[in-house]
Amino acid sequence: MTARRLLLLLALVLAVLLGWLFHSQYYWAREDTFAGYQGEARDNEFLAAQRLLGRTGHPAACLDALPAQLPPPADLIILPRRGQPMGEADAARVVHWVATGGLLLAAASGPGDSLFERFGVSAQAPGAATFDPGSGPLRLETGAVVRRDLGQGAALLCPDLGCLGNGRIQALDHADFLCAVAGMRPGGRVWIITLDAPANAPGWLWRRAWPALAALAALALGALWAAAPRFGPWLPDPDPARRSFLEHLDACGRYQWRHSQGRPLLEAARADFLQRLARLHPGWAGLEPGPLVQRLAQRSGLPAERIDRALHHPAPHAAGFLEAIQTLQLLGRQP
Repeated sequence: MTARRLLLLLALVLAVLLGWLFHSQYYWAREDTFAGYQGEARDNEFLAAQRLLGRTGHPAACLDALPAQLPPPADLIILPRRGQPMGEADAARVVHWVATGGLLLAAASGPGDSLFERFGVSAQAPGAATFDPGSGPLRLETGAVVRRDLGQGAALLCPDLGCLGNGRIQALDHADFLCAVAGMRPGGRVWIITLDAPANAPGWLWRRAWPALAALAALALGALWAAAPRFGPWLPDPDPARRSFLEHLDACGRYQWRHSQGRPLLEAARADFLQRLARLHPGWAGLEPGPLVQRLAQRSGLPAERIDRALHHPAPHAAGFLEAIQTLQLLGRQP
C-alpha cells in the first residue's frame, strides 16, 4: 500500500469516527423563543383585547387620544394606560360622560390622579385583586377594582390595567374580566384609549426610523473622518521612473521560461551560432558533434563538456539555460 492510499484511508477512518461522535453527542431539537411582537401588535399593546372583544360580539377600536367628541353613553371607554395625568378639562368631560350613562374602566396614572379624585377613589386602592360580575369572583393581576356609580352611569377604577395587554390577557381570568365588563353594555362599542405622554422628536425618530438614523450616523462619521486634519505632511507622489530596455528583456525572458518557451529560445540561439560559424569557417560545418566540440574547445579555451551541453543538450532548469546562452555568446565572439 502506497503512502498516498494509506493517508486517504486514515482520513476516511477519521471522518467516520468524527461523524459517529457528532451523531452520538448531538441531536436536532426545536425550541420556541419569543422574538417580540410583529406588525400591528408591535404598535398596539391592546390588539389582543381588541380582537377578543370583536369575536365576542363587542366591536372595539383603539385610539391614542381622547376624541374631541366622546362616544355615545351606551358605549364603554377603557383607559388602560395613561403616561401622564389627565388634564382638568378632560377629566371633567369624562366624568360628565359617565354621569349621562357611560361606563368607564380606567387605570390610575399615578398618585394624585385628578380623574380618580373626582370619583373619590385613591390611585392606590387596596384590596384583593378580584372582580365579581355576579357569576363568581375573577382573579386578576391588579389591585382592587372599585366601582363608583354616578348619575346614570358607572366607573370601574383600579390601580393598573396592564393585565389587558397582549402578553398578559391570557393569564388568570383577565380575558373573562374584559368580556364581563364589556357585557355590562350589551350592543355598545368598546373604545380602548391610551393616553401616553407626547413623545419628543428624537424618541419618535429612534422608534420609527432607527435604520435611517444609523445610516446618517455612519455617513456623518465618514464625513468627519474625511475632513479631519492629518498629522504630518502629505507624502509626495513617486516619480514615474522609466524602466530600462534590459528590464523589459529580462521580464520577457522570465515570462517565456514560465510558459515552457525556454527550449525554442535555446534552439534559436544555437541555429544563429551555427550559421555564423558556417560563414566564418565553412570547413567546420560538416564535422560530427564530437570533433566540432573539440575544435571549439581548443579555439576558445572553454571546457568541452560545457560546449557540448550548450550545443547538444536540453536545458533542464533556468541555470542550465543561462549557462548555454552565455557559452554560445562567448563562442560567437571568437573570430
